[in-house]
Amino acid sequence: MNSTEKKIEEITNVINSTKENLKPLSVNFIFWGLLITLMSLLHYVYPSLIQSTQYSARLFWIVLPSIGMLITIYYNIKVRKKTGYETYLSRVIKIIWGVFNLSWIYIIVLSFTLKSFHPVPPILFLLSVILIITGLIIKFKPITLGGLFLTIFTFYLNFNPGINLLLVNIVGVSLGMLVPGLSLFYSKSDEKIDG
Repeated sequence: MNSTEKKIEEITNVINSTKENLKPLSVNFIFWGLLITLMSLLHYVYPSLIQSTQYSARLFWIVLPSIGMLITIYYNIKVRKKTGYETYLSRVIKIIWGVFNLSWIYIIVLSFTLKSFHPVPPILFLLSVILIITGLIIKFKPITLGGLFLTIFTFYLNFNPGINLLLVNIVGVSLGMLVPGLSLFYSKSDEKIDG
């Protein structure tokens, strides 16, 4: 085997091991997909409970995701310490999702200051863009397709403002995060990731 073939084989082995290295990312997708879907379902089934006071729904949608954010930050730090190193890929993904988290906080604060502003459409659009970027970077089609699906769903939402946003969350986040996360989690580490 000449040196070029050996280098190609080494590169292929690194690419093929990427899925195993991305298992923690899949856990994040599954966690957030489940959390947002369950929260949306709970709010949809028990609206009088969630909306019992003027601010209870807003607190429900701020407190639980904030706790979820802390849980995933802790989980990701723990995984990084266990691994003992951080790759450029994991650093890029961390930065992208960190920007998403800051943008989410900004949108939530904006929704408190502008009473007529509903945070769900811009958050879903931002999430769809971040999913597409993540899917393209890690070259994993289900995540890219989940982001594209969520983009189409958000686009549809703009032309049908009367649609129930909780149902949009349930379907959009399930197909945009939960299903791709499960797909990434159960993908075999010896299969090549292809874009």
